[in-house]
Amino acid sequence: MKAVKKLVKNLCWIFLAIVTCNCNNESVTDPIKPVGTNEQISDNSITPQGVVTNTENGYTVDGSLTIATASSGDVVFNNANLDVQFDDNGTLMSVTGTSEIPAPSNYFEFENPVMADVGFFSGKFLNENRDFEIQLVDDSWYFVFAVSVNLELKLGANNDPAAQKPLTIKAPVGGHITFIADYTDPMFFYSLGGDALGGGSSNNNGGSGNGSNGNSSSSKLASVSFGASYGSNFKYISSNPVNGKTVSFQANQVTGGTVSFFKVLEATGMYYQNRGFDVNANFDEPMESNFGYNYRAGINGKLDFSFDIASFISFGFPIGSGSAAIVAEASTNNGIVAKALINGLVQPDLSWWPSIIPVAPSGNMNAYGFVEQTGNFDIGLSGVFDLETPTGSKSIGGAMRATPEAFTMEGQVTINDEIWEANATFTKDETKVIATPPVNFTAGISETVSSQIDAAIETTEKAKADLLTANDKYEFELSLRGLRAALPDIIDRANIEITNAVNSAVAAAESQASSIASSNGAAICSTNISSIVNGAVQPYRYALNRLKNAVNDTNDNEQTRAELESALRYLATLDKINKTVTVTISYGNKAVNNPSPIPDINKCSVWSSSTTRNRTISATILTATQVSQLLEAADNVKYIAEAEGIKFDAQVILDKLPTIEELNNLKDGVDACISELTDGLQASGFRYNNNTKEFSPFIVVNGEEKTVKAYNIFSGDELVERARVNTTNCNPEGALQKLIKDAKKRN
Repeated sequence: MKAVKKLVKNLCWIFLAIVTCNCNNESVTDPIKPVGTNEQISDNSITPQGVVTNTENGYTVDGSLTIATASSGDVVFNNANLDVQFDDNGTLMSVTGTSEIPAPSNYFEFENPVMADVGFFSGKFLNENRDFEIQLVDDSWYFVFAVSVNLELKLGANNDPAAQKPLTIKAPVGGHITFIADYTDPMFFYSLGGDALGGGSSNNNGGSGNGSNGNSSSSKLASVSFGASYGSNFKYISSNPVNGKTVSFQANQVTGGTVSFFKVLEATGMYYQNRGFDVNANFDEPMESNFGYNYRAGINGKLDFSFDIASFISFGFPIGSGSAAIVAEASTNNGIVAKALINGLVQPDLSWWPSIIPVAPSGNMNAYGFVEQTGNFDIGLSGVFDLETPTGSKSIGGAMRATPEAFTMEGQVTINDEIWEANATFTKDETKVIATPPVNFTAGISETVSSQIDAAIETTEKAKADLLTANDKYEFELSLRGLRAALPDIIDRANIEITNAVNSAVAAAESQASSIASSNGAAICSTNISSIVNGAVQPYRYALNRLKNAVNDTNDNEQTRAELESALRYLATLDKINKTVTVTISYGNKAVNNPSPIPDINKCSVWSSSTTRNRTISATILTATQVSQLLEAADNVKYIAEAEGIKFDAQVILDKLPTIEELNNLKDGVDACISELTDGLQASGFRYNNNTKEFSPFIVVNGEEKTVKAYNIFSGDELVERARVNTTNCNPEGALQKLIKDAKKRN
């Protein structure tokens, strides 16, 4: 009976903790370690009294049933009408019927005997077939009582008979109180929900409460499910990983309902603890009680946060399905401090979201972090967010972070396979967003301008070479007669380039076709390579033929001049071929003893297959000089005479281009120009007035914010354009164009 008295004394403390708010924080007890015996009840330890009738596997009893246990002493079922069954080894396997619930002791006594329906089940069976809100031990056995009346209890504080407190546990309307007991642990658990003896769940409110003010002993206990295990045989397993791990521990107390942690986190579910019990515990704020080292607690269920952020506003959010693991650890500054570690899923219901800021979740979020006994907290919300910017909405993958001091966000925006870092700080009046571009976002500026300068150098060097080898064909007479003399050579050269490009593409494709057939142990049946490639260049040949026809028309009138000008301009637009075509290759079995006089006619008679490949046709059919000639001729064809006699040669063209020295000097200055533009350029961003909803875009140059006009803060090109205005208007591309323009004005 000593074990029973020790258990019920603990139960007394638990109940007193629930029904009182006497918060004297001087008493702290050590965590209780598992000491359960997991006894098996045998027929030798059971004594029936009254009318006992033997059955095939046991007996029925109308009277009383006494079970002797090593841990709880004698457990007596009075007024019993029970069917008791054993297995072949004499181990108790089933108890069904009705009886009075065995009274624990004078510390926790029923005011009047309480009749209940009785069942006896393994923990495994109950876990798989009943919903009692807790996980029982699979290989332990439990008495389950269904009580349909209110429980009137006397709760004793100590051995003094006068020190008693009445307590009422009310059965829910239309339901019952479920009372579970393992007298070999000993363990007790009651719930206002769950179907005790039948299947399913009749009223599984999980101790959600009835709106009572919570001050009376009755309302306290009527609002929760409750249990205690002297052997610490309640097992907590977090339904969500906490700090990246699944948390589990053995507990000796469970309490269902809603509890508040440090006035920041409110949790609804089954609350597990591994601490000892004392009357000084504060049930309304269990995390404000003193804690022993290595205290553990946990809860799975609905979590609600509500906290104040100094620089922001009061902010809170719900976690529909979450876990909180509470630990007490030594602190060098504050002794032992309790911390609730949380993790869970936040549903995409944005009714709680602060609409004043220009960012909102676009789906489910994961919430994680901790809340400390001191009131300190660090909570993260990760997921995908929609950020409103001066030029539209952007999707950010990242996380928000809430601490007592600040509310911030860090994430990434992917633009054209490049990643921009995005950071935001939210305050009561303003949202500030900083976008940090990829490390190499300005790398292409120098290369683009350098390639343009290289092309200009190439043009100049070509003109210089042509000058040295000038002949009559190069001379270009500024007349229709001279134009008609010069253009056929340009047309012929262009046709040769097209033919070479076609032949190269066809040869490469046919080589690939042969390789495909060979790798499949087959022969080529047919391809459309030649027709597809020749078809792709048909517009270019058409343009050449059109110009040739216009040149060959010797009439000199308004119509012929208009056609000649149009043909010149059209051809000038087709100076390069860069097309990708898709060809089809059919291949099949190789011919063996081919009976047909026509070669390979039967080589695909057994099987054939086809595949497609992309081929690129790339060629420059007109040089930059030729294009310039065509456009200049098109500009002047309606003005020039039929026979003028004025000729331009390579020297004239060369004189209208920048010198190679000028171009090289410009190229040398490009790097310095780009450095001036980009070295100090660090970030883009904007400020958003939470009250007026106005954006103020800026760039960050050498650590200084410079206000600019609205732009896409995640565009490298637009960022550079805004930076040019705020540096020395460095524009290397513009410098090249100015150099060319000035050269054309010479002579």
